[in-house]
Amino acid sequence: MRIVKALIGALMGVSLTACEVQDQQGAKTTVTPREVYEQRASKDVLIIDVRTPTEFRMERIKEAQNKPLDQIQQWLKELPKDKKIYFVCRSGNRSGQAQRMAQQAGYTNTYNMQGGMLAWTREGLPVVSGE
Repeated sequence: MRIVKALIGALMGVSLTACEVQDQQGAKTTVTPREVYEQRASKDVLIIDVRTPTEFRMERIKEAQNKPLDQIQQWLKELPKDKKIYFVCRSGNRSGQAQRMAQQAGYTNTYNMQGGMLAWTREGLPVVSGE
């Protein structure tokens, strides 16, 4: 029984540390919804929501811009390289893809919001809806 408890404890520790993803150089590439919330109004920050326009209209972060992932080849190179860019989607999957693509295109200050809008709303952070 002690071995099982020790294994569970070790696995929990691994899963908690695995939440913060890093790139190959060790730079942090994920942020929490709270971090995005605290940074959202800064002029040095850009929040890009990569969901579909329909998803975006239903519920979004007020400061976010909608740039669907399926059109990333058209808009990626238009993003400023002098700002922190936070990518957002519903769960963190599509925004993670966008963050990696931006990083591969030479953007160094890009981050994926962990857990997406599901995590944002779970934390009770403000959203807007409609046009």
